[in-house]
Amino acid sequence: SGKTAAFLVPVLNRVYDNGPGDAPVQNNQGRYSRRKQYPVALILAPTRELASQIYDEARKFSYRSRVRPCVVYGGADIGAQIRDLDRGCHLLVATPGRLVDMIERGKIGLDYCKFLVLDEADR
Repeated sequence: SGKTAAFLVPVLNRVYDNGPGDAPVQNNQGRYSRRKQYPVALILAPTRELASQIYDEARKFSYRSRVRPCVVYGGADIGAQIRDLDRGCHLLVATPGRLVDMIERGKIGLDYCKFLVLDEADR
């Protein structure tokens, strides 16, 4: 069905119209400093399976564009997810627990987030 496309297409259309923008670069002192990512769109999903499915669809819809989707969810290697985030993130698909963890670690900031989608919000 096209439920995922029903919210992804309008969000991506607006991001394509306005451009994904460049996230502000944080100047951290230190040898291993990493950038904090400021996604333009955040999609919250209750389970890692649903988050993974949404991320796969977002990758299809954003293929060969400047928009870079990322996914963070619990039960997976956090190091790999942080490395993926370090490459840039415009559209973030996340589960609530891992999102809070990444915000507390200083890896994600929602200061410039313009779109919020709560998928299966009843859960």
